[in-house]
Amino acid sequence: MEERPSLIIRRILFNLKPRRSRFHQVQSKMRRDTEGKLPTPFYGQGAILTSERWRKVVEKYNPKELLDTMDKLEEKARLKEAGIPIPRTFLVIETLDDVKRFEQWLAKWRDGFALKPSKGHGGSGVLVLEKRTAGRFIKPSGKGLDIPDLLRHAQRIISGEFSGEGPDRAIVEERLVLNRRLRELKTPGLLDIRVVLLKGFPLMAMTRLPTKRSGGRANIHQGAIGAGISISEGRVISATYLRRSIKRHPSSGRDLIGFRFNMWEDILETASRASEAIGMGFVGVDQTVDDRHGVVVIEVNKRPGLEIQNANRSGLLRRIRWADRYIKKNKLDHSKLGPGIKVELSRLWDQQGWRRQKPPEGPAEE
Repeated sequence: MEERPSLIIRRILFNLKPRRSRFHQVQSKMRRDTEGKLPTPFYGQGAILTSERWRKVVEKYNPKELLDTMDKLEEKARLKEAGIPIPRTFLVIETLDDVKRFEQWLAKWRDGFALKPSKGHGGSGVLVLEKRTAGRFIKPSGKGLDIPDLLRHAQRIISGEFSGEGPDRAIVEERLVLNRRLRELKTPGLLDIRVVLLKGFPLMAMTRLPTKRSGGRANIHQGAIGAGISISEGRVISATYLRRSIKRHPSSGRDLIGFRFNMWEDILETASRASEAIGMGFVGVDQTVDDRHGVVVIEVNKRPGLEIQNANRSGLLRRIRWADRYIKKNKLDHSKLGPGIKVELSRLWDQQGWRRQKPPEGPAEE
């Protein structure tokens, strides 16, 4: 018995319907933007940077020798040499003798600090202490740690437990204090701002906001909020918490959508400068706005994650292709363009929606 044409069409459309994936929020936004005229695979999938495409992008734009050898200490050395603000390093722990020196340092230290692996990734092994009270160091979650706890954590770092690449080094560095303006967001911990760049051109940005669930850490996989920020205006345009869309901070009830980050141009230009200093083409630059130092680079990720797409409800691949085509069409030496020009162009492209409109023919004079 032959099937009716309407049933055949429905089956075809069902098979084309995207399965729920980690990027379903991006796909849903694309479907809404096009008023549901076509199934997402017809128009949306090509804009999303999937895990498979991500690996190819990382390999294409980041030199393999730097991917294999550069750790956080080398990153910090390059950033410092370029005059980019970074947290001050107090100690580097590599041996058991260094652990003993760390113990002596802890006995005298009366403030907070950060302890992190040099080869860690995804926030693994990072320990932030906000203050010292009654002999104990207090985490953003309120939990207290004794000196023996911190020594054990340092030993775990140098043993390579958090790197997966053999022995590591532990970095003891300055604790940053959130700028008063950003305290309006009432996050239980230090938020950060990630900017993903291609050859120094900002493509996409988000802020990771700590929650009670994340223990005061800006880690999306542990329960922090991922909020997309428009490149052109520096405003929060969407927010995701535990893979669900939200408008308010779950811990404080504070409205998130529409919040504008001050010093936005400084944040983008600092990210662009950091990208060039590291010498890689595709990176994610993590920053915050410190109360004393202003915009500070916390870390440069040579393999930036993909959750930024869900935070922005937008695919990153479209923006990568847009910037790459512009550079090739205009035969630009991106290393000779100043961060001001790159930021100006990226903000213009963001206003245009990264599609349809024709890119300008050449860069403006700086």
